[in-house]
Amino acid sequence: MERHVLGISGGRDSAALAVLMRQTRPDLALEYFSTDTGKELPEVYDFLGRLEGFLGAPILRLNPD
Repeated sequence: MERHVLGISGGRDSAALAVLMRQTRPDLALEYFSTDTGKELPEVYDFLGRLEGFLGAPILRLNPD
């Protein structure tokens, strides 16, 4: 089975790529992830939550625990 995963850092470039892929390739079942260091600003978590709403898919938060 083929999987398509896209890492999101919380910055503009990775978010723009996620939005572009959602808009231009709705046929792909993309899985999104973000590597959480536990030291991100609260604004990053808010942004990821809003981005999940736009993408219509969860962003898996990976952390060292």
